[in-house]
Amino acid sequence: MKIDVYLNVNFSKNILLALTALLVFNSCKNDLKINAPYKETPSVYAVLCPQEKIHIIRINKIFLGESDANVMAQVADSINYQPGDLTVTLTRSVNGSPSNASTTSQIVTFRDSMVIADPGVFNSNQRVYVSSEKLFTSGDYKLTVYNNKTNNSFTAFASALDSVPAGYRPFVGLPYPVPPGTPDSDDDFIDYSNPGTNYQIIFNKKDPAKIYQFIMRFHYYDSIAEATPENDYKNHRFADYSFNNQYAKDLNAQTNVFKVNFKGKDIYEGVGTYMSKNSAPVGTIFGRKMYKVQFFIYTSTQDYMDYLQFAAPSLNIAQEKPTYSNFTDKAAIGIFTFRSRSTVCKELDNSFKSGFATNSGSCSYKFYNASLGLPGCQ
Repeated sequence: MKIDVYLNVNFSKNILLALTALLVFNSCKNDLKINAPYKETPSVYAVLCPQEKIHIIRINKIFLGESDANVMAQVADSINYQPGDLTVTLTRSVNGSPSNASTTSQIVTFRDSMVIADPGVFNSNQRVYVSSEKLFTSGDYKLTVYNNKTNNSFTAFASALDSVPAGYRPFVGLPYPVPPGTPDSDDDFIDYSNPGTNYQIIFNKKDPAKIYQFIMRFHYYDSIAEATPENDYKNHRFADYSFNNQYAKDLNAQTNVFKVNFKGKDIYEGVGTYMSKNSAPVGTIFGRKMYKVQFFIYTSTQDYMDYLQFAAPSLNIAQEKPTYSNFTDKAAIGIFTFRSRSTVCKELDNSFKSGFATNSGSCSYKFYNASLGLPGCQ
């Protein structure tokens, strides 16, 4: 499972729904009391990234009733708290002393909002809690979820996480767009065009992060008849090429750096595979042009690693599966922790742009070469 790397609401949705379903469906004990007294136990997914502009926390009710659970799950009120039911706040301390939770506020208070999730077992109308305040990359945070109707309070603690420091290509040199007239430099223009060449990217370890993921995002545009002057007759899209998670425990103590290895053909094929699932039909496109590549390093904590293990499907013969909680007294299920993001955008070398137009892994998607020609597969 990947670190969810783009403030992806769908990712948190899937994990939370899985946890909620476990509480509803996972036990076959003969002494299960369906109508036992109800105890409020919210399901919380709060993985916050200080580098993001918007912070989203997902909080669901764990529902109990005598009706078919599949039917109840489609009722929004069964899984969502009502507007104004919850007050969700962040406070922060540094070296044990209270400090601002954001660059502007002593306490960060989240507002509730609705999102439309993909259709599934649960109702698509999902309530989330949102803040756009700038969080710090250091200090100890406390998350409090307070129910204004029941007076129940649920708390969890986590330390903020800073981003991975730069120091190696491609996280050095001029970012996109390089100023006109700048002398060419390997640090400014990315070239992974040779299909058979082995390439390597190195990045640093950052304490106390325990899990790392590296992603390349290739930005391109579709030239389409339906485009408008407002978007310069271009429909801007991207294709991701993701590497497997790496873990601090596996790091070589002598080098203390992470390395990702790939061949040029891996990039072309990976982009082609991504586009086969996510791009517009080729027949509607005049042509496509790659114009920049964005590099991401995502990191997260030991709590997040533990959470992924608990949320993963079980291969054990036992039918009962434990649920994860790092909340005080396990009063809520789910997680509160931090992740970090480092990112830089780079220009593509002309030979790399042209490679997408001719390489067998990506040429069928009508990429322009660097001269805006359409040479086709070669």
